Amino acid sequence: MSGPRQDTTPSDGVSAVEITAWAAGGRGLGRVDGRVWMVEGAVPGDAVLARVVKDRGRFVEARLERLTRLSPSRRTPPCAIQGACGGCPVMVVGEREQREAKRRFVIDALSRIGRLGGDVPVDEVVNAPPALGYRNKIELTFGRGDSAGRFVGYHRAGSPGELVDVERCPVAEPRLQPLLDAVRSFFLVGPGSSDPAVDDPREPLRLVLRSSGARDERLVAFRGLPGPFSSLAAFAELAAQIDPGLVGVVRLLAAPGRRGGSRVETIAGRAWIEDEILGTVFRVPAATFLQVHPAAANALGEHVLAGAGAPRRVIELYGGVGVLGLALARNGAHVAIVEADPLAVACGEEAARSCGLTTVAFERADVLLALRGRSGDSPDLLIADPPRTGLGKGVAERVAALKAARIAMVSCDPATLARDLAALVAFGYEVSRVTPFDFFPQTAHVEAVAWLTRST
Repeated sequence: MSGPRQDTTPSDGVSAVEITAWAAGGRGLGRVDGRVWMVEGAVPGDAVLARVVKDRGRFVEARLERLTRLSPSRRTPPCAIQGACGGCPVMVVGEREQREAKRRFVIDALSRIGRLGGDVPVDEVVNAPPALGYRNKIELTFGRGDSAGRFVGYHRAGSPGELVDVERCPVAEPRLQPLLDAVRSFFLVGPGSSDPAVDDPREPLRLVLRSSGARDERLVAFRGLPGPFSSLAAFAELAAQIDPGLVGVVRLLAAPGRRGGSRVETIAGRAWIEDEILGTVFRVPAATFLQVHPAAANALGEHVLAGAGAPRRVIELYGGVGVLGLALARNGAHVAIVEADPLAVACGEEAARSCGLTTVAFERADVLLALRGRSGDSPDLLIADPPRTGLGKGVAERVAALKAARIAMVSCDPATLARDLAALVAFGYEVSRVTPFDFFPQTAHVEAVAWLTRST
């Protein structure tokens, strides 16, 4: 059966496109006049009318204008604002189809970006329920609409400078909902609605809600610029009445445009939340990174521990609070953990002391600088869990110089994973296996662990 004609219409930039596959970022992929179109909002099996957003020569980025035929894999998304919010683009298909797409993202990136061919085994995506209500940290932004009404929400799909009002988030941990309700009531229409801090013209105020994966504890943080915020103490008192599990309300203060390096100001209670991961209890500071899907994080951690065997010497790069390193130390390894965030290092060191672990050493440093002093230091296992941007410039070469017998690369982005693996292969390693994990159901993101062994 032939589909709709696929002629371009230069006058308005709209084309009919048959969507045949997934593209990176959860977009639908089709072809028009031999060129690839990546259409936001479309899924395989759709026939759509799509409008050009950016013509990049070899391919076109487009947005969905109208569905002319619905894919049989489509479902009604379990979120009323899914089409407007940019957070969960693959929620329109079932979780099984989502995992199949994410595995394809990894395979395609290894082949197309890493040039690693099709000989790298890629496992099925590891499922760690739940697929909804899993996210124990959410971050929203305060804004105003055209009619000057205030709201708090997520960034809009295709227009990250705009916001979508969020009353409820289906992927958020349910215990966060009463606190989101309290924020909306207090700051949008209640006593805090006239506080200038909520409408700071220098930078939008952000709301961070966190819940412990292992304890009945919640933490509320407001991320913004220094200055008066007179209504916050009254909000903290109200929130404590609404949620008995609330342990603290804090401000995260940083320079304009900066997300990291925040100074923490405690408004009420304490500035940390207790959590337990792979058997280690951590007092996690409000601004410190921790994976947002506890069940998936534990599944990945157990995978790494099982694959590690019994190494005697381990180096963990971009180690955060040291979840993997501390678990390996408990199994008898001597572990060096490198991390630049001082709050994460302090958290990990405190956890190690509480466990009585004396074979763990944290080094607060930039990874590249730390590696320059370790040439020839050959561990049995090196673990690297870099940010979404991947290994920094020059890091792969320094990692290879350590001549670790094995490397476990943990990545949250298939494209940067492929690039980093290609660099390590060029320096004498072989990729033996890649296992993806569904850390972020309903989104296009996928976490993966790649195992490498030294070949030369």
